[in-house]
Amino acid sequence: MTDPKKTVSQPQKEEPALWESYGSFPVWLLKLINALTPSFLISKSPAPKRKLPQ
Repeated sequence: MTDPKKTVSQPQKEEPALWESYGSFPVWLLKLINALTPSFLISKSPAPKRKLPQ
């Protein structure tokens, strides 16, 4: 059975602290990489997928 309290309101995920890790990377390193990466290299939409010839 499911608990109705859990399905009604999902808590928002908090951003991890600097000393924690996200996967195998420390968060401080990910923030440093994000700060040093030029904005034109960061894409917000995925590249279009090519259709395979049939």
